[in-house]
Amino acid sequence: MPEDRTFWRMLRVSMLVLFLEAALALILGVVFGESREPEPGEEPISALTLVFLPFFAVFALLATAAVSAAVVAPSVLLGEAAARRIGGRFGGRALGWQLLLAGAACVLVWPLAGWRGWLVAWACLGVAGAVARHARRGLFVRVLGWGTLTLLAVFGLGGLGLWAGVVGS
Repeated sequence: MPEDRTFWRMLRVSMLVLFLEAALALILGVVFGESREPEPGEEPISALTLVFLPFFAVFALLATAAVSAAVVAPSVLLGEAAARRIGGRFGGRALGWQLLLAGAACVLVWPLAGWRGWLVAWACLGVAGAVARHARRGLFVRVLGWGTLTLLAVFGLGGLGLWAGVVGS
């Protein structure tokens, strides 16, 4: 492990990336959810949902901490160890081993969500691992800044697309 990177920095960065990915999924769900016709009797947002929204954020934070500690950080560390031990014989870099291990960990999602859910989970964990492997001092703030800018851009462009009629039917 490089000297400037610690386990806690990796954990914080991977939690941030997973949290940003969840926020992006929420924004895309709102944008594309508004573009379809509501079912009869369907409410878009209830007052109870707005009351419990801060608790959902705490739950999401706990979920990202658990996934980061149980899957992302071990796949990064084991991928680097596999690249050092096995990589010379079979080729491959640490990132390849890390993505392979993240994909293997996502097999648990397959019975619940099928191959599409596995693919989404693998993409999310792979991106979190790829960013977390570079967790040095100052990376958290950069990822937070660029991630927030990305979320605002997607939300703004999605709203503009809804307004212009480009998104939807």
